[in-house]
Amino acid sequence: MAQEAINNIQDQLINKIKTVLPSNEILVQSISDVLNLSVDSAYRRIRGEKLFNIEEVALLCKTYKIKFDDEVELYSNKATFDFTLLEHNKVNFKNWLANILSNLKAICSRSENTILYSADDVPIWHHFNDEILINFKLFYWLKTILGDVDFINKNYEPTLIEPELVQMAKDISYYYNQTTSIEIWTEDSFNSTIKQVEYFWESGFFKDKKDALAICDSIKNEMDLLVKMCVNSSKLLSGKENFTMYQSEVMVGNNSIVANIGNTKISYVSYNTFNMMTTTNSLFVNEAEEWLKNLIKKSIQISGVGEKQRNQYFKKLYYKLENTRNKIELS
Repeated sequence: MAQEAINNIQDQLINKIKTVLPSNEILVQSISDVLNLSVDSAYRRIRGEKLFNIEEVALLCKTYKIKFDDEVELYSNKATFDFTLLEHNKVNFKNWLANILSNLKAICSRSENTILYSADDVPIWHHFNDEILINFKLFYWLKTILGDVDFINKNYEPTLIEPELVQMAKDISYYYNQTTSIEIWTEDSFNSTIKQVEYFWESGFFKDKKDALAICDSIKNEMDLLVKMCVNSSKLLSGKENFTMYQSEVMVGNNSIVANIGNTKISYVSYNTFNMMTTTNSLFVNEAEEWLKNLIKKSIQISGVGEKQRNQYFKKLYYKLENTRNKIELS
């Protein structure tokens, strides 16, 4: 491998350490302590005047919990992904929520952060502003997608959802609201959530019609909040502009995310309904980011501007929801 490539790999490793390093720690001092080097020796490695040896690389990766293979893979057209294994139990589901929460905290830890998101479905954190909707979504996923034994033969019962899971969902919503995001939605983004309510109703999984209608009301509240976020260009509705929404007439096909965290970029790719694989492989991430930016060029901004298009967009969403509500009320 050419010397320039090796130097680039070392630079990328340093940048990754900067990203995960707590804001109250100094880079050179931290590396000096981890590798048991003088501050001067640590500086020479940070400046690229001296290369890390293999033992130092291994120790740095272990200490800061980062991957080294991503940058090496740039020269082999391969990418390594991390994922959370989802098995049919609440323990793994809890780990899945914890992983999302951990990622959002990491993004929030840097003042310069942006989430680019193509939303084939509603991004999950939008469901987590309302406890009724939190309970329904968690129940649906545990029963229908994961087939958890505690839910598989049960009708909808919010009390079956552990309070810890509900709190984690609320925490996810809190940290998401602190981030800056650019989201690309389609008219079909709400379809899966609305169809989930219809499926539970038609399958007899609601004990009472009131439960189904209450969830429809919560979805309407979710839409109402999204309208306010678009009008204010803000998730916090407090003047801080941290939300941009686009309507795409092109089918996005999947939930794809690129998060910019300081000098580091992470790509998240959806699979198996709602799980995510992640990579920091820069070739893959840059390609994903370029795809998202091209999709934005073909979309209409409906936050902050585009009032007519925004009203037309949400009118269609409200209409779909009202049709479902009418089906339930009249049956």
